[in-house]
Amino acid sequence: MNKRRLLGQHMLVDSYTLNKIIDCAEIGRQDVVFEVGTGNGILTAELCKRASKVVSCEVDSELAKKVLPTLGKYSNLVLINSDGFKTNYDFNVFVSNLPYSRSRTAIEWLAERDFDRAVVMVQKEFAAKLLAKHGSNYRAISVLAQYCFDIEQVMHVSKNSFYPKPKVDSVLLKITKKQKVSKGTIRSLKLLFSFKGKKVSSALRKFKIDANMKSDKRIERLSPEEAVRLAEIIAQERLLQTI
Repeated sequence: MNKRRLLGQHMLVDSYTLNKIIDCAEIGRQDVVFEVGTGNGILTAELCKRASKVVSCEVDSELAKKVLPTLGKYSNLVLINSDGFKTNYDFNVFVSNLPYSRSRTAIEWLAERDFDRAVVMVQKEFAAKLLAKHGSNYRAISVLAQYCFDIEQVMHVSKNSFYPKPKVDSVLLKITKKQKVSKGTIRSLKLLFSFKGKKVSSALRKFKIDANMKSDKRIERLSPEEAVRLAEIIAQERLLQTI
């Protein structure tokens, strides 16, 4: 199997989509951009032409070495052979043609961070989960995304826009940060939604918590605000239990 496929990497080769990403990011000379997945470097180069500084992370050491001769001319670029989600750089704009396997990690990571806006490419099915208001697609990641971000679907992107060609189409999203949450809240939110289908009262009993919420609601009927508030209570209770 192609190594890029193993890593979930599909290189963008469509200039129209590339230009759309750049336009949506609205990058100016005052912006610091963080990119996860340098890939073939074509997006990185365009970011460097516009931003004050670009930090681009590529976990694949072969790719990082391959693009260095081309990208080395940009003095405002910091190119890192590392997992971008394990670094700690300040930025105000996030731009990424995300490896499909890292999309959930990216949303959770961004939920903890301070930034202004992000433009990301995700799998079409994953975008549907982020935007779901109810039903089987409404999950912890839906709550997290809708609580922390304003999300705009910019365009659908055909599988033919990438190499290697993925099996599914993608969606380009523009994300604006509203508020952030803690790692503990994210963990508790996922734990809460493991009781999906159960009533809130049932979940609260599991955690031995008496919260002032409508206990007859089922977990999947909670609004993002209600679900996050309950997750915060659970996170606090779990912290107190360890003291």
